[in-house]
Parts: sequence; structure tokens; C-alpha cells
Amino acid sequence: MAQVFVLANQKGGVGKTTTTYNLGVALADIGQKVLLLDLDPQGGLTYYAGYEPEELGKTIYHCLVRNMPPQEILVSNDYGIDLLPANIDLSLAEFQLVNAVARERRITRIVNQVRDSYDYVLIDSQPSLGLLTINALAAADQVIIPVSCEFLSLRGTRALLKLIAKVRGSLNSKLQIAGILPTMFDTRTRHGREILKLLDTEFPQLPVFPHPVSRSIRFAESTQAQTPVFEAKVQVPGALAYRELAREIVKAGNRIGI
Repeated sequence: MAQVFVLANQKGGVGKTTTTYNLGVALADIGQKVLLLDLDPQGGLTYYAGYEPEELGKTIYHCLVRNMPPQEILVSNDYGIDLLPANIDLSLAEFQLVNAVARERRITRIVNQVRDSYDYVLIDSQPSLGLLTINALAAADQVIIPVSCEFLSLRGTRALLKLIAKVRGSLNSKLQIAGILPTMFDTRTRHGREILKLLDTEFPQLPVFPHPVSRSIRFAESTQAQTPVFEAKVQVPGALAYRELAREIVKAGNRIGI
């Protein structure tokens, strides 16, 4: 049965989608069966995985609102990844589910239909703390919190931690925080180095993954090309961080007998 991770932070632009996709490919490269779930109406993960979101007739929206089986919208790509895609239709879901029964557990129901077929399910959440993010947290076993090495990103993390505590209390008592993943780290700037140090002092109760993802234009280029950053013709330091993160996650899973 798959371990379900949600990549979450209410602040946009911290690398959630980049992390979800490249971590998924890194896991697939070491023999893991991976499903990605795009829960952002912008469809960034769907595009990164090689699909034009607005050209898709069926998406995760149809599973959430119309109870379509996830197997009917599942797509795959050449990098060993399966995907439950999203597009702008998903933005309607929060409004249409306001009065729905068990509205916070819709993603849990969807994931439970497919998780036996995978080793890992990675959910890319939207940059907000709304119903879709609550759904993702309710469905997950663990949270990875990408935090860009910028001051404002720390503020978003504090708000997310409060939401996680509420979800634990009412929807998912087993939810754990796998750790904070520093992203967009620039060794050349004092600010970046200071924020990296602050992560340990600001959140002493949380593990911080030891391999920060360095800032690089190669990530934007890989997204535009719809290929993993590992395909870049030059070595990208951030790519190594995702390889290390994938290995760490698998080792942790083996230790607890997943």
C-alpha cells in the first residue's frame, strides 16, 4: 500500500510543483511505482508531466464533484510516472462541494481507490489553506513542506503548521510532518544562508532535510520543456537534492516497514 505525501505551503512560488514532479521521477528511477496527483487548478504539475491541462476532457475535478473513478482519468508519461491531472475546472470544486457530505474526505476516497497499486502517492497542493488543501492533508500520511530561503516563506509555514494541527485534531490523527525542504537556496547571498539557519531555530520540533535545493534557472527551463531537471545537459545541484530526498524517503519507509 502506498505512502501518501502531500507537498504543501500556503505561499506560492516555493517549489511545490517542481519538487512534486522531480521527486516523483527520482523515486521512479530507483524502482518505485509512483502516482502524482495535481490538486492545483493552475495545472502546473499536469503541464510539467507533459500534458496541456486545458486540452484534457477529464480531470481530478470529475472525480471530486462527479464521483468518476480515478482509473478513468489516469494518464502516464515516458518517465515512469502516473498522474491524476488537473485544470482550471478544479477551481469550481471548492464552491460546488460546500454543502457536500464528507467534503473534506473526497481526496481520501479517491486515493484509497488506487493506493494499493503504488509505492508512493505525491499530492501537489495549491498555494492556499482552503478546502482542497484540507482534503490533501486529510488523505496524506506525511507532509513535506517546501520552504524557499526567503523570509516571507517562513510566515506561510507557520500558518500551515496551525492548519496541520487542526487537521490532526479532526480529520487525520495519523498525519505526520516528514520535514521541511529548503528550496531556492542561493549560497551567494547572506539572506539565503541566514534563512537556512533560521529554519532550525524557528521550527526546532521539525526535521529539516539536509540537502537544500539550490536556486537554478534550469528548473524553469525544465518546466518549459516538460522534462525532469535530471535531463538537463549540465549538472544541476538541485537535481542531486531531489535524488537524495528520494533515497531518504525510501530508507525511512523501509525502517518503519511500509
